[in-house]
Amino acid sequence: MSRWRSRVAEALDAVAAVFPPLEEAYVPARARIVLEKYRRRRDRYAEICRMRGLTYHEAQTSSHLEQRLGTRGYRPAARRIGEIHTFAFIPRIGWHDHLYQGLRALGPVTEFDYAALGYRWSAFQQGGRRGLQQRQEMNARVLPVLEAAHRKRPVDWVFVYASGLEISADLVGEIERRVGVPTVNMCLDDKQSWEGLWMGDHRAGQVDIARAFDLSWTSARVACEWYLAEGGRPLYLPPGCDPDQLSPRAVPQDIDVSFVGQRYGFRRNAIRFLERMGVNVETFGRGWPQGQISDEAMIEIFCRSHINLGFGGIGAAEALTNVKARDFDVPCTGGGVYLTSFNPDLALHFDVGREIVCYRSRDEMLELIRYHLARPDEARRIAVAARARCLREHLWTHRYVRVCQVLGLLEQVEPAFNPASRSLPDPPPQPCAD
Repeated sequence: MSRWRSRVAEALDAVAAVFPPLEEAYVPARARIVLEKYRRRRDRYAEICRMRGLTYHEAQTSSHLEQRLGTRGYRPAARRIGEIHTFAFIPRIGWHDHLYQGLRALGPVTEFDYAALGYRWSAFQQGGRRGLQQRQEMNARVLPVLEAAHRKRPVDWVFVYASGLEISADLVGEIERRVGVPTVNMCLDDKQSWEGLWMGDHRAGQVDIARAFDLSWTSARVACEWYLAEGGRPLYLPPGCDPDQLSPRAVPQDIDVSFVGQRYGFRRNAIRFLERMGVNVETFGRGWPQGQISDEAMIEIFCRSHINLGFGGIGAAEALTNVKARDFDVPCTGGGVYLTSFNPDLALHFDVGREIVCYRSRDEMLELIRYHLARPDEARRIAVAARARCLREHLWTHRYVRVCQVLGLLEQVEPAFNPASRSLPDPPPQPCAD
């Protein structure tokens, strides 16, 4: 989408949000456009992969990665947990702080936080000559910091959580040529932001940087084909969660149903549907009457709620689902039961019905809300089971360990390894207090 079309769409979204009848008609129309664009991309890449005989397998990614690293003379030195030195290109904006705690469980971390240096994501997004200059100037500061850290103590891998909006393929290539260590990028939004706006020298999404990274971590299984078609080396992994931040709070459960998240797309229509059906829903976040709340207030809301509502849809498209960070953040608190859209990717990571609850339509959403509000003990058991699952399998450290194993950086990790025990002094998960 061109920049002017994006701005027109944003303006129409704002107008529709003020007039509910208009929004009821406008959002489905926008959803059709989003779905059609997604399907064209999905089907085009499926055909490319079919013609080239490309199929995603993690073992094949590991093999291709080993060959790629070998061609530049890199051989990973196997480390133990606590010895791996990470260079992290992660701006400390929004919830991104949660990513660092898990990295420190691996070993020392050198940060490159462009936000702390005065650069703003919004400035890059504006594009034009100024946005391009800002990004190029910021990118030029990365390599000196990395090389200085590498001289002090050898860096084992470079971990990036960014898109083409923030980082260029040229910088990634220069890192690999001059330092040689593996580079890994994570994207948790490929279905929506794969291409993105033209930034002056490449597009803002992942498509133009996919080939540059040694390994591309995606939270959408279907996007693995997209990376393969673009010459990348994908690894499917969902997001994780930070147990230090997302722990139970001793607060009364005095909210029936809550939703924490920005108001956009189909979300207002869905909330309006529940309100018409007599469901008491409290909403928090940008665009809702109660506005944005702090991280601590958000966690308390999760624990105060009998039911924490999730929407797996993307933008205006309610039917186009993606695994989201909240799918692990909410269950990690052990508060109210988590009820969200059914997604086959998400169903790989939780026992649906016993650890989280999922709906396929608004009618199912309504029925499940009524069912669990009438059975608070059952809802509480599901929430406690979800936190236990998160502590066993879904911490950010679990994800980083898997990535490092694929990179060949880790010795065999003992089966009893539990990163939660290294950062959490609290006992096994308990339900929030009544």
